[in-house]
Amino acid sequence: KLENRVAMVTAAGRGIGRGIALALAADGADVVVNSYRQETTRSVADEIGAMGRKVLAIPGDITQPDQIMAAVEQTIGTFGKLDILANNVGSGSMTPKEPGSGPLGPIAANWDSTYEQNLRATVLMCEAVAPHLIEMGGGKIVNIGSIAGRFASPVHVLENIASPAYHAMKAGLGSYTQTLANRLGSHNINVNCVCPGIVYTDAWKNNSKRMVSRIPEFNGIEPREWFLGISAGKYPAWFQATPMRREQTVEDIAQAVVFLASEDSRNITGQSFNVDGGMIKN
Repeated sequence: KLENRVAMVTAAGRGIGRGIALALAADGADVVVNSYRQETTRSVADEIGAMGRKVLAIPGDITQPDQIMAAVEQTIGTFGKLDILANNVGSGSMTPKEPGSGPLGPIAANWDSTYEQNLRATVLMCEAVAPHLIEMGGGKIVNIGSIAGRFASPVHVLENIASPAYHAMKAGLGSYTQTLANRLGSHNINVNCVCPGIVYTDAWKNNSKRMVSRIPEFNGIEPREWFLGISAGKYPAWFQATPMRREQTVEDIAQAVVFLASEDSRNITGQSFNVDGGMIKN
């Protein structure tokens, strides 16, 4: 379905981003791979090359405006066009670059760094790509949000996994997706957002380790067991309370992106799709 299309995937070095890049390539797209680290960028690019697709590896910090513009320009210079943007950059656990001072310093630093990583970078990438897609007469933008933007986590989760700033930024991303879809719809550009549920990526592995080490009632439980909630009543009931009764996978998220990047979704825009087994109902 994506033959002769060029797709850029940000933060594609591992986890969901890697899954998206491989799925787009499997469906026929040539792929631009971005990751912060040279080695992860090259590794995923090599996988795509082995599939017989054209691939361009662009390592670097895609939260920075100059890096964003350079990536877009390099893509168009190499392939002559860009058809699909999969905006995957983001992180639930942020370490501020500057700790801040005074009573509000740490809070301000956390909000600033979370904004830069989870909303600002995605917005800037969309704005960098939009003029080219308009000139081309159409295209697809798929932002990767989170179900965290669609509900409020329990207090112990907020304190140990996802901060209030993360929830707010992902909610803001859903709103921005709708606004951008309205703006670009007349140019035949679809803009949508995929909101992953709970996927056992490296980030969730680390989250699980934090939970079993910091919360006394979970001490001594294996992180993977805690994540799966094997024993209802003792573990968090992530999946017992989910209609499909199972965890989500990288492949689940990737296939949603492939659908939204294809012409099968040509009349779908401005939407946020939960891929969460039915956990969230809005």
